[in-house]
Parts: sequence; C-alpha cells; structure tokens
Amino acid sequence: MTGKILFLSALCLSAMTVKASDADTASDSIVKQVSVTSEYYLQTLNRQSSESHQACLNGRVAMEEDKVKPTYLTNVSEAANWGKNWFIEVKGGASAFLGSPIGCGDVFDRLSPALQVGIGKWFTPAVGGRVAYQGLSFKNGEFKSMDYHFVHADFLYNLTSGINCNDLGLSRWDVIPFIGVGMIYNRDWHSACTYPGNTSGSHPFAFSYGLECRYRLSNRMQLVAELSGMTTAKNFDAVGTSSRFGDNMLTLSAGLSFRLGKAGYRRIVDANPYMAQNEWLLDYAGRMTDRNRRLTLQHKEDERIKAEYRKILEIEGLLDLYKDRTGDKDKETEHSLYPRNDYSGLNSLRARLNNKGWDGKAETMPKAMKKRLGNADDEDLDALNDHAFDGYLAAMKNGGEPIGASIYFFFRLGTDELTEVSQLLNIDEIARIAKKHHLKVRISGAADSATGNERINNSLSQKRAEYIKTLMIQRGIEESLINTSYEGGIDEYSPVQANRQTCVTLSF
Repeated sequence: MTGKILFLSALCLSAMTVKASDADTASDSIVKQVSVTSEYYLQTLNRQSSESHQACLNGRVAMEEDKVKPTYLTNVSEAANWGKNWFIEVKGGASAFLGSPIGCGDVFDRLSPALQVGIGKWFTPAVGGRVAYQGLSFKNGEFKSMDYHFVHADFLYNLTSGINCNDLGLSRWDVIPFIGVGMIYNRDWHSACTYPGNTSGSHPFAFSYGLECRYRLSNRMQLVAELSGMTTAKNFDAVGTSSRFGDNMLTLSAGLSFRLGKAGYRRIVDANPYMAQNEWLLDYAGRMTDRNRRLTLQHKEDERIKAEYRKILEIEGLLDLYKDRTGDKDKETEHSLYPRNDYSGLNSLRARLNNKGWDGKAETMPKAMKKRLGNADDEDLDALNDHAFDGYLAAMKNGGEPIGASIYFFFRLGTDELTEVSQLLNIDEIARIAKKHHLKVRISGAADSATGNERINNSLSQKRAEYIKTLMIQRGIEESLINTSYEGGIDEYSPVQANRQTCVTLSF
C-alpha cells in the first residue's frame, strides 16, 4: 500500500512540475499512467471481492454438505408417558393344583379350567407392570373341586426388547418372565372348628411367577401364551394345617393382548455427531470472524486509496470519465430511484386539479403551473393546448367522465366484509383527494350473479355500497357529494369473484 501511495504522489508532483511547452504531452502521459493504474487497481478490487464472495459460497456449500442426518442410539428409547403403551389381555387355559400333601393321582386328574384377565403398562420397551386376575376352580389334595379367586401384581421384563423392531420400536417376538405378589381366596375352605356344611373361607398371601410369550399380529394386537405358577400356604386347600408355603398351582393359558392409547416408543437421537458438528461450527465461526476483521481493515484501506485516486482524477479533470468506477455513479443512482415524471398528460391532469379555473390555453397558463411542468418543451405545451377541451380531458372537466381509473373494493362471498383489510388504504387516499379538491364520489355496489338469487344479490350490492359510503363519511366527505347505486348480480368480470365488488370513481 505504501508503494502505491508513493507512486501516486510522484504522479501528482510530475503533473505539477511539467513545463508549459510540454503540457499537452505530459498530460497525455499522465492520463495514460492514471488510466493503467486505475484499471489495475479496480481489477484487483474486483478480483478480491469475487474471491471473498466465492469463499462465502464455498463455506455455505460446505455447511450444506456437512449437515448431520439424525442417527439413533441402539436399543435406547425414551420412557413412555402416562398415556402410551397400555395393554389389556384375556387368556384361557387349564390349571393343575399341587398341594401338600399332594395326594394320589396323575396330573390329568388335577386339571381344571382357568381364566386370566390383566391390565398393565410398558414403561420402557423392556420394563412393564400389570395387575391380573385368575380364577374359576381347582381340585385339592382330595380331588375335591373348589372355587378360588387370585389377584396379583406382576413385574414384567422383556428379554427380547430391541430385537427385530418396527418403526415404532415394537418387537415381533416378546419373551417376558415375570414375578409378583398377591392374595388368593378359597371360598370353599373350612376348618375342623366350623360346623359341617359351613365355610369360613381362606385368603392367604401368595406369590406369582412365570413366563409369557407374545407374537405381534399388528401394532395393536398380540397373540399371547403363558406358563405361570402360584405358591401359597399349605392349608389353602383345607388339607393340612400348616400355614407355611407349600401349596402350588401351575397354569397354562393362551389368548390375546390389546394395546390401548398410543403405541410405540420414540427413539433417542445420538447427540455425538451434533456435538462434533457444533465444535466445527464454532471453529468455522471463529475463522469467519477473523476473516471479516481482515476484510474490514482491507476495505478501509481500499476506501482511502480510492479517495487518493479520486483526488488525482479531479486534478487531471478525469473525474467525470471515471465516475462509474469511483463509486460516484452508485450514489447518483441511489438518488435517482424515483425519477421525475415529465409526462405532459399527467402534468396536465395535476395542473387542472390544482387550477380548475384555467382555460387550457398555453398563453394563460399560471406561473406556478409552468414551474411544475418544468422542462416541458413547446411541443408538449402545444399538445396540451390543442387537447384542452377535446376528448377525455374536456369530458372530465365537465363532469362527464371520472378522474382517472376507477377503484374497486372486493368482498367475501355472501357478505359485506372486505377480502383484505389492506384495501382500507385506498379508502383513505380517495377521501384525502376528494376533500382536497372538493370532488364528487360515485359508489356502485354489485354481487356475482353466479351465486344467490336476485333478492339476495340486490341486498348484497346495496349493503356493500352503503358500507363504502359509511367509510367515506367517517373520513370527512360530505354526504351530499356521494352518489350511490346498486347493480345487483352481475357477470361482467372474470373470474366470478371479481364481480363481488364495489366501484368508486371521482369526478368534478
């Protein structure tokens, strides 16, 4: 940078010390040198800008390509909330009672039907619980049939959770050992102290245990088979007197299990890839911060050098020639975003609104109007004079034609509600212009003939027109200057929705 500044200073000194006789030659030489140097400098700036832009694009592309797709932890799921993974099961089978004393007879002599009903919940894919009922009848050690009821609470553990799962985390096969506690009731139990024919019942404490296998038929239904056991007091069957544990019951059953509420488990996303990406992003942000700081310093230096170039170009009278490369053109464009409209017809319309007493002749045009027309040439003024009372302008001044284009307000089907609230801005502008120039307002309401009948459409067109009229009055327009009409149902416009409108025009 220092070398460039010295070079520029030398150029300035050489330009100031040339002899008068060699002024033209020296000037041409300096112009060539400045031109070559400017071109080189500007090309360097453009190249640096392009490189910086490309670096940003590359960084963005890299981030897009490095987006982490979600991965999930193996055999890990979130705990089910209270409303998910409830189940109810119904099973039927056979029981064999093995008492103490056991009595004579084989296993077939001890078989009795059994019914099992349970309701439970899976808290995780592997851990669950249930409350179950088992009952009907059994044969005691004397092969006497007795009725019983067994209620127990079990802890369930799924050995095959996470194996062969679907998208909801439900396994195809479930192998579930369980253990629990409960109370069993034998209503036919009696002791030696009771009168013959009378029973007092027995309800000792009991353990439950077993193995349940499930096969998933659907996300809601499973086929269930269970081998379970029960252990309770030795005198439960009224045979024996010991209250120690000794009576047992084995049950083999099968049935169906139904899931209630929401089924399945939400998988846990592996956070390690995101943590690694976050570290990369922090490093990348640090590099970009450093690069931005360097580019900011470079930009300041470039602006200083451009200012020196601008001084040299100004000294040599070349500033206008290189205006598009020094930044002056951008500033000029910035201030010319809204160019002056010199269209004579529009200027004429504005002039007439502000000078309604003017007769339209060029020679009698007010000074203020001439000033507003600005650079209008003689041809424009002649055209303005020639058409002063012809065609549209004459009809407009006489009240035969509206001023400018009509303004339409569109409504929702079957109502007097505007489709867009933003249309109220048009109401405000119409009221402002009408009050400023004391103009008449014509309001025409309409409905689409494609819907409704004649009575409904006539009512809708009236309501829509009166609604717009009310808004105009609220904004200060005298009611005497407002003329309303009702078109009823029309089909003049396409699409059909365009006929659900109210038309507003201004006139003298």
